[in-house]
Amino acid sequence: MRRLRYPYTCRVCNFKTKIIPCIKCAMYERHNNFDSGYKHVNDMIIASQNYAKNDSDFLEWIEFSQLRILETLDEGGFGVVYKARWLDGLPMDATDVGRAWNRSHFNYIVAVKFFHNDKDFLKEFASIYRVVKRYSEENEYPSNIVHYYGATYDYDNEHYGIVMEYYINTSLSNYLHYDWQEIYWTEKLCILRDISYGLHTLHSQNLIHGDLHSGNVMIGYIDGSTDSDIAFLGDLGFCRFEENVRTDYGINGVIPFIAPEIFDGCPYSRKADIYSFGMIMYHISTNRAPFHHRAHDNRLVNQISNGLRPKIYREDEIPYCFVSLMRNCWNSDARCRPTAYTLYEKFNSWIEYGEEFEDIEWNVTEPSNYHRKAVYTSRTW
Repeated sequence: MRRLRYPYTCRVCNFKTKIIPCIKCAMYERHNNFDSGYKHVNDMIIASQNYAKNDSDFLEWIEFSQLRILETLDEGGFGVVYKARWLDGLPMDATDVGRAWNRSHFNYIVAVKFFHNDKDFLKEFASIYRVVKRYSEENEYPSNIVHYYGATYDYDNEHYGIVMEYYINTSLSNYLHYDWQEIYWTEKLCILRDISYGLHTLHSQNLIHGDLHSGNVMIGYIDGSTDSDIAFLGDLGFCRFEENVRTDYGINGVIPFIAPEIFDGCPYSRKADIYSFGMIMYHISTNRAPFHHRAHDNRLVNQISNGLRPKIYREDEIPYCFVSLMRNCWNSDARCRPTAYTLYEKFNSWIEYGEEFEDIEWNVTEPSNYHRKAVYTSRTW
């Protein structure tokens, strides 16, 4: 018997749904009980709830009184990320029209990113809405993309924030820096597999990330299994549809991770994401951030545009197949770079059959110091 995609019909609005009543009707009362201060933010939150077909693929307005800040996790170019406790916790299901949303996981641990200015918040929240809406239409929130829950506002400090899933090991760059002695090749390949699949899920919907670097990849719980999701793409502030990319907004990102054609005036593209992925491959394989020993200035930009790439530290100890794939990713000719799905298939194959990686399983490298003018947080110029 063929299983229906949406087995129920809401008794109020006749909307096809997986739960009764549908999310739109169950959230009706809540639509009128919040005000973010920006009408288009209100509209995006309400629209995400109207589009939602599951109890986990929409955005909410989360009152700051529902959050308890626990500690600072990270500081970037656009704001500060905190670990927090969400008192109500995650939405679970609807019990009746107009009633409050049932919650699960009370005192749920989340991450909250507060922004220095409203403009950056509005841009990132709009990008998150695009992703949530697109995948709500597909009836499945993508794996290997950070899960976003909604927005909040700290009235005391007058900063907007975005509430998202908390990952125990924070960013990939921090993980490589602090836990380098525990990271072996099987795990490195699993991380790269997850990142490439996250990129594939975006690219398959004609979305680009637009700001991919080691600080924007979150690392979750490591349990030693090659089947578990480890890495998740975050910071979607520059995520947009490829056909809508404009070149008059300036260049944004971390210089060593930006594709050379971007410096030459070309718009961001899926192939530019692949170049950035190649630099993540370099960071993971060598435990050296690309161009860590140099100032990130116009001189470096010009040299990258003219073909300069990082020197591969201890190249003879890295399997040739890996080095070759990495160099394909950072090829100056964007047409020669592989697709995200090709990368995903390759890492899957190496995890399962990669004999080349067995002999170097215990080869780990201590991270090096950074040049005082090396900047690994996103900038716009």
